[in-house]
Amino acid sequence: MSSEIKKKKFGYSKFEKMNFPFIYLMIAFPIIQFLVFWVYVNASSIALSFQTAQGEFTFRNISAVFKAFNTVDSYGLNFGESLKHSLIIWGISHLIVFPISIITTYILQRQIFGHYVWRVCYIIPSLMGSIIWTTLIKYIVAYDGPVVTLLLQAGADLPEMVRHSGLLASEKTALPTVIAVSTIMGLVGNSAVLTGAFSRVPDEIFESAKLDGAGFWRECFQIAIPCVWSTLVMMMTFSLCSIFTSDVNVFLYSNGTGEPGMTTVGFHLYIITYRISMSGGARTSYGYPAALGLVLTCMTLPVVLIGRWLLDKLQDAVEL
Repeated sequence: MSSEIKKKKFGYSKFEKMNFPFIYLMIAFPIIQFLVFWVYVNASSIALSFQTAQGEFTFRNISAVFKAFNTVDSYGLNFGESLKHSLIIWGISHLIVFPISIITTYILQRQIFGHYVWRVCYIIPSLMGSIIWTTLIKYIVAYDGPVVTLLLQAGADLPEMVRHSGLLASEKTALPTVIAVSTIMGLVGNSAVLTGAFSRVPDEIFESAKLDGAGFWRECFQIAIPCVWSTLVMMMTFSLCSIFTSDVNVFLYSNGTGEPGMTTVGFHLYIITYRISMSGGARTSYGYPAALGLVLTCMTLPVVLIGRWLLDKLQDAVEL
């Protein structure tokens, strides 16, 4: 039987089948990674989601999670409020700040006057550690800090709590302050990745566009962004994974309390787990936070899959 007849019968030639081990290894790697770093790591948490404190099978933990959307749970926390805060932070960070960061990074990348200096100044805040950055912000927005002082000099009507303890001490100003800080950090947080993506676009493309009469903004939206779209899709997919768990160092800003009105889902999960561990609770006592994590995973999965599908469809349109 000739090689062509064998290929027609079995689909692949002997030479092509020699590449199969490499293909199998490439496929096996993400599968093994998923089994080890998600299934194995989360197997005990999934089991705890359906256990009582005595180790008996129950759906009470799942039911308690859905009840906590509208009421205060047994730990004195309002999950619905924490979820609302996380969604607000995520919406501002990824729907408003992210597009702005794309444009600002491109502007700096196109070698405007003094672009090296501006790029360094732009990236420096993201190089600071979270503890250092948080400590600096807490001083800036303190009652005797520059922000409150300037607001008082401008005649702003600040709450009494702000006048005595700063912007992070009042429910009216604490969350907006944290969101403002996360906005500033978000503008520079993606700069390193975006700068690398834009730098890989050949300069000849922009030179050709200029010869055709394309302006700066046309270059940005019709040439630069489509050329780095695959990188943007990756970053937006990762952002969808954090849609329900966006956190902004609430623990550090609130000294571990989440007050006043700064709780997020990430802090919510942390503080419940921390309280159980500090109270010396048994392993089965973690049923409620485990169920909360499972519900969040089930909520995030369809959002990520649908979002990735839409981004792929949009990518096809962009490439056209």
